[in-house]
Amino acid sequence: MSAADIARPTRGLKNRNPGNLRGNPRITWDGQVAIDDKDFVVFASDVKGLRADIIDLHTHYIRDKEVCVLTLIGSYAPPVENDTKGYVEFVCERLNVEARDTLVFDRRTADALIRAIVKIEQGIQPYDDATIAEAISQAFAHFEVPVGHGAA
Repeated sequence: MSAADIARPTRGLKNRNPGNLRGNPRITWDGQVAIDDKDFVVFASDVKGLRADIIDLHTHYIRDKEVCVLTLIGSYAPPVENDTKGYVEFVCERLNVEARDTLVFDRRTADALIRAIVKIEQGIQPYDDATIAEAISQAFAHFEVPVGHGAA
């Protein structure tokens, strides 16, 4: 089932923003069409919303060196807004890792992370494999350096 096939019961699903990304005046995401009345980004499609979530996670992983579930989710879902401990435990279970294990941010990890985050943030994970795969492909195309353009 794709998210288009379900009633959109949550703000995140209505906004096609399943990770509940907040608006940032310095960032305009690909596919961003608005910021809602509670400061959440609204996307044109589910793929663009998922893509943005994956890129945001990757940014935390690379720039902020949040390389384990504990620090990655601790930043993504801070305790002032979330049950971060429960969130970390759920994500660790889905990734089959310990909270302080160093992650390799590859497509498989991105897939498991985004499915777990959507489930926690929205209460359901309604996206089919094709939608998630397309979002991952678009996200990785954004941050992978093409061969011949500085890659070692």
